[in-house]
Amino acid sequence: MELDISWLGARGDGVSDTSDGPVYVSCALPGERVRVDEPTMRGKAKAANLREILEVAPSRIKPVCRHFSECGGCVAQHLERNLYLGWKQELVAKAMNRQGVDADVLLPLAVPPRTRRRIRLAFHQTNGRMLLGYRAARSRQLVDILECPVAVPELVSFLSPLREFLTGRAGKGEVAVTETMTGLDVVVFAEEEPGLDVRLDAPGFCAGAGIARLSWKSGVGELERVLVPKTPQIRFQQIAVEPPPDSFLQPSAVGENILRDFVRQGTEGASAVIDLFAGCGAFSLPIAAGGRKVHAVDVSASQMEALQKAGQGMKLTVETRNLAHRPLSAEELGAYQVAILDPPRAGAAAQISEIAKSDLPAVTYVSCNPATFARDARALTDAGYRIGPVQPVDQFLWSHHVELMTEFRRA
Repeated sequence: MELDISWLGARGDGVSDTSDGPVYVSCALPGERVRVDEPTMRGKAKAANLREILEVAPSRIKPVCRHFSECGGCVAQHLERNLYLGWKQELVAKAMNRQGVDADVLLPLAVPPRTRRRIRLAFHQTNGRMLLGYRAARSRQLVDILECPVAVPELVSFLSPLREFLTGRAGKGEVAVTETMTGLDVVVFAEEEPGLDVRLDAPGFCAGAGIARLSWKSGVGELERVLVPKTPQIRFQQIAVEPPPDSFLQPSAVGENILRDFVRQGTEGASAVIDLFAGCGAFSLPIAAGGRKVHAVDVSASQMEALQKAGQGMKLTVETRNLAHRPLSAEELGAYQVAILDPPRAGAAAQISEIAKSDLPAVTYVSCNPATFARDARALTDAGYRIGPVQPVDQFLWSHHVELMTEFRRA
């Protein structure tokens, strides 16, 4: 079956508009004519496997990774830069249009390759071989990887010693790895508890692989710090923080700096700031270091503890609170001139409802999900807030995800 591809879908698939509706073809590009297998239903949409590209689009480039098209982490390495950035811009614009929010969506700011500082890998030992990598697209199949052009070189170099260490010591699970200033912060999530061999071999493994902290979590048990040769440390500008194991950080330091500069500009002039979904304090600590009053709120007690420890001597207060179930009330928000929001992918519907009822003058919003952001933006604009230009930040390189940031101000 032959199809003409006319546009890109939200997950990077090429889409052909046929008489029977759209057909999604992975790795195909607009302007290409392709031969595909017979389309089948995948969820609510028709999709077809690509067999041959009959007419190649000029916007197609050579992928930079040998695992592209097998590994599900990247979907867009074959897109020429202008097409790629335009597609990311369109993802945000379409989300805003679906919610009826009129906003100026700018071209994304790009984060370079080899800058992602935290990754989460799956592993599975089968037939005496340890597979370590990412899942295939729309599949539980594990793709064993030898390289990753998204991650910092230190994480790529760690793949081989990690694979060797896990072999025979854990059968199946995941590993979270974060690059810190003092070494790698590693958390193994496995079915088994760490055995005697793990404990005996941990010192050599950590020394050889540059690990600052090795932690292990088995099943529903508590996380155990197996060995901590050095205190893991990250810096938010000049402020040192000891993050808890597997804590939230922006994917790249480059992207984090872009977001932090935007948040700093959005909160200038405010003497009292509230940081909602604050994490370890990437935004609140630099603001508080400047002498302003900041109240940071997050559901994670361990991250609030790390933030408070790093912010000693500042006008900084912290609160452990689940904002999805117990948002700050409109009355509580009255103590602040501006709120920072950086919620998880689910967005901040409950908290936005209270902000909409409040007299809060301004909101600086950072989001990793255009769909839930657009929903929240609609609620704020309906409540009388004006939305500023929406700036996407492409720190989820070559994936179908995109970060964004904007400001809302009371009319």
